[in-house]
Amino acid sequence: MKHTNMTNPMQKTKYILLAVALLLPVAIHAQSFEGLWATGSALDGGTVQLTKRPDGLFRFAGALKAGELKIMTTETFVQGTTQFLKPSYVDSYLINHGLRYGLTKDESQEGWVVSFQEDTYRFLVDPVNRTVTGELMLPWNEVLIAGSAFLGGSNSVEWDRNAMLPFTRDHDQPYVFTWTGELGVYSDVVEPGRFKLEGQMTWGPRELHPYVQDEDILQASQMRTGGDDTKWRVSQNGTYRITVNLFTETIHAELLNLPGTTSPTAVRATEDRRQSGEVVSVYDLSGRPLDKPRKGINLMRMADGSVRKVICKE
Repeated sequence: MKHTNMTNPMQKTKYILLAVALLLPVAIHAQSFEGLWATGSALDGGTVQLTKRPDGLFRFAGALKAGELKIMTTETFVQGTTQFLKPSYVDSYLINHGLRYGLTKDESQEGWVVSFQEDTYRFLVDPVNRTVTGELMLPWNEVLIAGSAFLGGSNSVEWDRNAMLPFTRDHDQPYVFTWTGELGVYSDVVEPGRFKLEGQMTWGPRELHPYVQDEDILQASQMRTGGDDTKWRVSQNGTYRITVNLFTETIHAELLNLPGTTSPTAVRATEDRRQSGEVVSVYDLSGRPLDKPRKGINLMRMADGSVRKVICKE
């Protein structure tokens, strides 16, 4: 006797559609927070407000001790109103490459694990992807300014990576760097008046950018590490002092002098330094900073901004 498949064709279609739906990624809806606060035993029970970045992410940078850290939507706990960003997994460590979270109003739910005390914790809350990403911040060796906003930084075709100018590290604050020099909008160069910051004497991997293209450096307050290749710009020529804090990702610039108003003492000191042929920094051919020249070819940046290739035999 011949067996006949009695399955309804419509049922087959439903099963297929269900299987396809299960394979599709679940859509993540962006969340909107007015503010976020960190609390818990890792902060001695107090609360610290997270900094909202221009891109909508929330940043924490500070000291934590071993304990539990919770992230909540109000400065103080309000029953039935406060929401907590609950890790999706048990024993979720704050230092991670990006862990998903959900929302709960249950104060007893576990938070994020801080396993040891350190002064340089940073973490980001991404409301779009609903993730928390944490790290321990380590100081950079250097910060350099690159671009067309200073003389010799570029030509009419491209920026010169060998013409970058170094910042000076603060002796007491290893994450703070300062640069003082002439910036302006010059002719016959590509991208007049623009610049960005590098963490090595080459293009990447460490770079500092504004959140929006052509942000006036005198109006800038926050910066980001990596991302789109946006640049700051200067709106007027003069002597600038730029200070960056890598830990808090903040930047501050001052216009010290307009053209022609630099003090005679400062001009004389700068000119003496340039004429002395002083070496201000040494690099290998990959752009990594060196404490002193090594055997082989070294790149030496002079006080006048030029870079020389020097061969050391010993």
